[in-house]
Amino acid sequence: MKILVKIALLGLFTDFLFQSCTKVAEPYYTIKSVYVDTNMRTAVLEDYTGHLCINCAPASRMAQELQELYKGQVFVISVHAGDFAEPDSTDPNYGRFLKDNFICQAGTDWFTYKPFNIDQNPKGMVNRLPYKTKTSILPGEWAGAIGASVALPKLAIISINNKYDLNTKTLTSAIGVRFLQNVTGKINLCVCLLEDSIFSGQLNAKPGDSIPIIKHFRFMDVLRGSLNGSWGEPIGTNVSTNFNLSKSFIYKFSDQPKMIPKHCSILAFILDADTKEIYHAAKMVILKPMETP
Repeated sequence: MKILVKIALLGLFTDFLFQSCTKVAEPYYTIKSVYVDTNMRTAVLEDYTGHLCINCAPASRMAQELQELYKGQVFVISVHAGDFAEPDSTDPNYGRFLKDNFICQAGTDWFTYKPFNIDQNPKGMVNRLPYKTKTSILPGEWAGAIGASVALPKLAIISINNKYDLNTKTLTSAIGVRFLQNVTGKINLCVCLLEDSIFSGQLNAKPGDSIPIIKHFRFMDVLRGSLNGSWGEPIGTNVSTNFNLSKSFIYKFSDQPKMIPKHCSILAFILDADTKEIYHAAKMVILKPMETP
C-alpha cells in the first residue's frame, strides 16, 4: 500500500533529534518509485530559520527531504525572520558570507504572531495545526505532524497558471480555487513568492558539515514575500461545495533585480482567516525548464 511506504520512511525522520537556538488537474506524481496520491490533503511546512542559527542547517535539509518524500503533497516555506535572520556583515571572519538579507514583511508578521509561539530556531508548523497540543514544533516532530495533516479530508483544489513576460520582467499569476466540501468560517487566499538555490553563509554546529560556517549553503524555498498581504485576502464565508474563484496577481521582478525568476515559484494556499489553519495549497514554478529566464 502507498501509505505503508511513507510510514516506513517516516521512521528515518522521527528518530532524528535537534538542539535549538534560544532567542488540480493532474493529481498523481511518481517519485523514487513511490506512487503518491495527491488527491489527499496537502500540507505546508513552515521552517522558521536564520543564517545565524547554528542548528538550522540540518532542519532545513530535513524539510527538503520531507518535501521530496511527499512530492506534490508537502510544500516547504523557509521563513527567515527574527534575530537569527538578521544580516551580519560585521563578523571579522565571515561577514561577507552573512551579509544577505532574506527577511520579508510576511515572514516577520508570521514569526511575531503570538498564537504561533515561534520562540526558538529551528521551529516549524504544519498547516498551522496543533500537533501534540503545540502549534509550533521542533524538527523531530515535523514528520509526524505531516502524516497527521495529509490524512485529513481534502477540502479544495487549487490551480496556478504563471505567465512571465521576458521583456518587461513581469509575472502574471492566475489562481483558481474550487471547494470540494462545505467549509464554515471566513476563508482567505494567500499567494506567496518563493526562491530556490540561493547560495550564502549559514552558521553551523553539526559535525560532518563545515564548522562554524557553511560558506555556500544552498537555501531553498525562501519566502520572498506575499503578493496579497501577509494573511492573504478574503475570498468567501461559509463556502459551499463547488464554490469557484479565479483571481490574477502581478509581480514585477524589475523591482527586485537580485531575484532570479527561473529559481522562483508561486505557492498559493487557502486558510481560515481567524484560526490561520491552512486548508490546502498548490505550487507552480514561474518559468518552465525550456523557457529562457
